[in-house]
Amino acid sequence: MQKNTTNPSSLTPLLRDPFQSLFGRLFGDTLQEFYGAQEANTAPRTNIGESDQSYELSFELPGLDEKDIQVHVQDHVLTVRAERKDERESQGKRWHRIEHRYGQFTRTISLPHDAAANGVDAVYKQGVLTVTVPKQPESRPTKITVKAN
Repeated sequence: MQKNTTNPSSLTPLLRDPFQSLFGRLFGDTLQEFYGAQEANTAPRTNIGESDQSYELSFELPGLDEKDIQVHVQDHVLTVRAERKDERESQGKRWHRIEHRYGQFTRTISLPHDAAANGVDAVYKQGVLTVTVPKQPESRPTKITVKAN
């Protein structure tokens, strides 16, 4: 008698969210491409929204000062870097459990083609960094007149 080696959970159809797929294509997260899945666990959690005028990205960065956060946009790539310094040794305490993350956090997100690099606004409030990226005016095709020689 042969054992059944089929995993029953693999037979369950996957439910796909069309909006998740759309935003995955528009806002490709390049972090895993460069660093692999392990490094993705140290990236700040991110929400991405869109209006007619802009894209809004919010990043969870609790317990930081705004001076410890850097935001850069270059070649349609938004990069957020932050660092939480480990001050446990300077406090003279004996620690029994450490769950806070320390060190550098980075999140790199590819922006859609209509995102404008000029006018990007970043506001840090109550542990959340909100980056607003304006959309460029829609490009219109230019008609070229063909002349006879």
